[in-house]
Amino acid sequence: MSLKLNTEQSNTVSEELTITTMAKVNPFKGVRYDKSAVSNLMDLLAPPYDVISPDYQESLYKRNDKNVIRLILDKIKETDSDTDNRYTRAKSCLDEWMSDGTLKQDEKPALYLYAQDYKIGDETLRRVGFICRRLAEPLGTTIFPHERTLSGPKTDRLNLTRACKMNFSQVFGLYSDSGKVLDSVWEKVMAAPADVALTDDDGQVHSMWIVTDEAIIEKTQAFMEDKPIVIADGHHRYETALNYRNERRAEENREGEADYDYVMMYLSNTHGQGFTVLPTHRLVKNVPDINADEVLLKLSESFDITSRQYEHGVMPVFLEDLIKSGADKTSFGLYAGYGKLHLLTLKEGAGLPEGDGSPASEALRKLDVNILQGLIFEKMLGVSKEAVADKSVISYTVDAEEAVREVDSGSAKLAFLLNRTGVDQIIDVATKGGVMPQKSTYFYPKLITGLVFNPLS
Repeated sequence: MSLKLNTEQSNTVSEELTITTMAKVNPFKGVRYDKSAVSNLMDLLAPPYDVISPDYQESLYKRNDKNVIRLILDKIKETDSDTDNRYTRAKSCLDEWMSDGTLKQDEKPALYLYAQDYKIGDETLRRVGFICRRLAEPLGTTIFPHERTLSGPKTDRLNLTRACKMNFSQVFGLYSDSGKVLDSVWEKVMAAPADVALTDDDGQVHSMWIVTDEAIIEKTQAFMEDKPIVIADGHHRYETALNYRNERRAEENREGEADYDYVMMYLSNTHGQGFTVLPTHRLVKNVPDINADEVLLKLSESFDITSRQYEHGVMPVFLEDLIKSGADKTSFGLYAGYGKLHLLTLKEGAGLPEGDGSPASEALRKLDVNILQGLIFEKMLGVSKEAVADKSVISYTVDAEEAVREVDSGSAKLAFLLNRTGVDQIIDVATKGGVMPQKSTYFYPKLITGLVFNPLS
């Protein structure tokens, strides 16, 4: 799949123009845990901050007193103040670990090649990408979002960046390399033993090669200079990088580039193997006057419905049926309690959410997640886009069995099960200027945090 930007509203003759604006990619002197100073590196790493539950946060705290959790997601205390809070404590830990040799900055600028080996069912897959510094540019130029962001997480990440002046986690970006030019380079690099090789709690293997070869770096820079990038994960972190850059520029009134003009990114080829996007199922919670029979009656106006008993071992079969049904028609699963799973298939001629006729709107209105939002949540259940942003109304899980348990326990009233959003759909929407509903995608596996940090000063 190639990444292209629709320019229908411009004055150019062509309706579709491949983006050629330079996407500036650079090596950097990463800050890393010094292997000689730690006994077990895996004990110091963590998932991305935004997927860590309070219970897992506590587990990471207990695992090692130098776990990266103290940098990316320190605990909030009742006694927090302007001078003593989660951000100042992260800064204190960072300073201490730099001073005592726990963390050390690499001497040479490098690209950090990162491979993740993981299993989906019985199949072992490998996703490969490289970690670099990427020039932070306004969204919609050479870097495209596909999801909306919320102000709360951006304020949180900005406060952390102000305090520590460091990127602790990568923004995950996608680029197109159908000829696998860089993939062939990475294969040669990966023929050598990895500089870092770890197995995490889920059995995933994380391998990293530190690439300082100038010829490889220059080839990567040249190849990437005209590549548009779609953000897969880390939208809040990217917008935070822009906000931090703007703040620093205003404070210093400087010309020319500085470290804070860049953001740490992990870039992966959409044509490479190992890309997995999991569906994110929706749990409807605090919506008044929901009655399962009435919901099914409303749904039957727009959907053909087939039902089956929910029992042990049936979910994998049901999800396979959902995939088959969704291959050529919009389909959802529904669990409304009473031990029954319902397969919903959109009827011919059923009204899709209205669009404004723009390329972005046309790409969006056909997405399952958008049809769920517009046709079911808004029109049938009265759940607005604003309410969807409230986790007390709609929550999310990638585990279909968990979704059923939430309904049976009374924590949720309805569970809507979705098919995954395709990578090509994500790119199509993003490069046409569209933004998907929240939690439309879940790229799996998540990037581990703590392998390398990017200093901003």
